[in-house]
Amino acid sequence: MWTGAFPDPDRRLELLVTMFTAVTAATVAGGGVADTTPDIDAVALWLPPDRDLGLRSLVNSRFALPRFAMRLGAPDRKRMMAVLRQLGRRKKALMPEPHWYLSALGVVPERQHAGLGSCLLRSGISRAEREGAPIYLETETAANVRFYARLGFETREQVTATGLGIPIWLLVREPSGSE
Repeated sequence: MWTGAFPDPDRRLELLVTMFTAVTAATVAGGGVADTTPDIDAVALWLPPDRDLGLRSLVNSRFALPRFAMRLGAPDRKRMMAVLRQLGRRKKALMPEPHWYLSALGVVPERQHAGLGSCLLRSGISRAEREGAPIYLETETAANVRFYARLGFETREQVTATGLGIPIWLLVREPSGSE
């Protein structure tokens, strides 16, 4: 997805680092949770039920996300905003009830497939289970869909990202009631 969102290969890594730094700042500033491994080789960003990246997170993060968006050229910013609006509309339609939102799960490439992401995800699942709340997320690859399915997530919908032409899967994990 990021290749389509940020097509300039010379700037992509810089933009991704800046974007995920801004998303992390806004998540924490908005009352969310940033779970990490001790060495910070993996991170999971969670928004609790009834929280979003709205005005509170914008102000408390010193406008990290708008500052990031302004670093983009107009075409990249327009594409990014179109996809965010599309995903926001679908999330609202699919998840009208309070839920945990996994906005990002990432592992440094050299540590992928070592169980770090699964560990952080299980921690978030346990938290949501204790509250009896579902979890919602979006993902851009079929391999990720299979990864999340092994942990109890089900695909609710697949959409094509506005202006990018790539698939995005919208997944939900309902509480099991067993924790």
